[in-house]
Amino acid sequence: MATIWERGPYQYCVRIRRKGVSETKTFESRREAEEWARIMEGKVTGDEFVDRGKARDTTLSQALDWYARVIVPKTPRSAKVKMSQVAYWKASRFADWSLLSLRPWDLLDWRREVLDEDNAEDGGQIGPEALFSAQTCVHRLNLISHLYGQWSLIHQVAIENPVVRGVRPTLDNGRNRRLDPEPDHDGKTEENRLYEVCDKSKSTWLGAAVRIALETSMRQAELAGLTGDRLHLDGPHPHADLPRTKNDRPRRVPLSTRAVAAFRSLLPDGVTAIGKRRVFPIETPRAIGHAFRTAVKEDQFPDLRWHDLRHEAVSRLFENTDLRDHEIMSITGHLSPEMLKRYSHLRSHRLAGRLG
Repeated sequence: MATIWERGPYQYCVRIRRKGVSETKTFESRREAEEWARIMEGKVTGDEFVDRGKARDTTLSQALDWYARVIVPKTPRSAKVKMSQVAYWKASRFADWSLLSLRPWDLLDWRREVLDEDNAEDGGQIGPEALFSAQTCVHRLNLISHLYGQWSLIHQVAIENPVVRGVRPTLDNGRNRRLDPEPDHDGKTEENRLYEVCDKSKSTWLGAAVRIALETSMRQAELAGLTGDRLHLDGPHPHADLPRTKNDRPRRVPLSTRAVAAFRSLLPDGVTAIGKRRVFPIETPRAIGHAFRTAVKEDQFPDLRWHDLRHEAVSRLFENTDLRDHEIMSITGHLSPEMLKRYSHLRSHRLAGRLG
């Protein structure tokens, strides 16, 4: 398969012929020529020798240090979260293991432990003593998977990624908590009551934040990071420009009259623009969730979380408008129609009406 000949002083040519196609390369010594020929022939036959010594000599902790130093800085928006995950794995029992020693079944055993799967009831996979949620488990496994992929690629060492199909826990299709539209004995819907308690919050902006979330489906971080120069309340088409979102894609969110009114309520009297200052007087997105949990008591609003407001907002876009999926995606920031499939049933009555 390989032919080597001396072309001249310090010139050794190698020709590899594969399926009628030849490849030629020149080296300064016969040894280099023979080595290259051996490697190329191994690639063709599948007998290529792979040196895994570097992976064998590298512990997971050392690889995590490399990941934190080389890979994490490339994703500054998620750096804080990734560094937290790095710290978790460096403190785990796997930290001193060789990269080659960590296998899928090791991670599967870890998953069973942290999710307390052996004590889960009713066919679930989360037990009463679970250390964290299935979603957190997935995030931490995703970091290991990304670490192995990047380390293998950059160091050019073929190693098996231990996070194979079946290692990650199965996630449900998302929460389905909706605001109850039925009035209570006082004639108030759950939405009305929600506005009342949030308007009374010590965080005076919370009521407006809830109204805006229900009108726009904007995420917590998007609201927290919104500045006055990105907010356009006047003109025929009020909107908010979001230059940086969860998916690192800019988005323009149209504003309803109710959303405009809520935004205006945040401005001091007589002020129509605040420049580059933040619309909400908070430092981090977590401040929104904290204020919401403080105001919204479990006994009054069972199992209601801030993120449920986004689900409610998207559901209403399907129920109350004729917008197409791609138009809704442009408003909500979902990346594909697949992500919106869980809402498609909300338009079944419209489809039935068309059928007659």
